[in-house]
Amino acid sequence: MFKTESGAFKIMIELAFIKPFAYNDPETGDKIAVSVSDVYTKLSVNDREYYFVRENGTFDGAATTKHNGPILVYAAD
Repeated sequence: MFKTESGAFKIMIELAFIKPFAYNDPETGDKIAVSVSDVYTKLSVNDREYYFVRENGTFDGAATTKHNGPILVYAAD
C-alpha cells in the first residue's frame, strides 16, 4: 500500500495464476513441472526445484535432487 500525490491510498496487487502441469520439452529434453501446496508453488526443471511463497510470489529457495545423492537446499538471499 502506498500514498499517491493526492493523499489517497492505493493497493498494488500482482496476480498470476498457473495450474499444476508437467511438460517434457522435445527440443531441449528438459523435464519441467509446476506443483502447488498450501504454502509454496514449486517449479521443477530436471533435478532442480525452485520454491516461491504462494502468498506473495517471493522466491524462497532452491533444491537439487540428483539421483543417488543427497538433497541439497539453497536458501534465497
